[in-house]
Formats: sequence, C-alpha cells, structure tokens
Amino acid sequence: MPPCDGRLVCCHLIPRQMLKRLKHDEMDRRSWVWGCGGLTGIAGHHGMFDSSRRLRVPRSSIPASTEELALELGILWWLDRVYGERCMPR
Repeated sequence: MPPCDGRLVCCHLIPRQMLKRLKHDEMDRRSWVWGCGGLTGIAGHHGMFDSSRRLRVPRSSIPASTEELALELGILWWLDRVYGERCMPR
C-alpha cells in the first residue's frame, strides 16, 4: 500500500445508501472508520477501498461495533458477502 496522504475522512464500512434505505442514521459512528482521503478527500486509501476495491478489508478487521450495528439492522448477511464469513469464537 502507498503511504497515507491528505486529511482523514469517514470510510463507510456499511454504505450510506444502505443505511438510508434501512431508515437509519447514515453517519452512525459504528458504520465507518477514519481513513486517509488523499488530496481530494475521495482519493488515497479511501478511494482504493470505496471505488476501485483495490483495498480489501478482512472480516477480522471489522470493528465489533460495526458487527453489532449490522446485527441490529439485520444485515449480517451483507457483511458476510462483502467482507467474508465471520470467524466463530472457540
């Protein structure tokens, strides 16, 4: 990965459009993490994650709060599809 550049921006792990469809606050802090936005705000690692999908986030790196939000909204299936199956605790 290239080094971070630019200011930090909200990188949504659950898309804002999905949250809107579910009638949920699209800026719920549990739905996003901070990431570098490059010079334009949509470049940098945010752009690699969001638009080009060159940056893959493993399910094990998804915050527990995001998992909890997905459970509340009934969209754990979506996290499974996008980030891979969750590991069950032993």
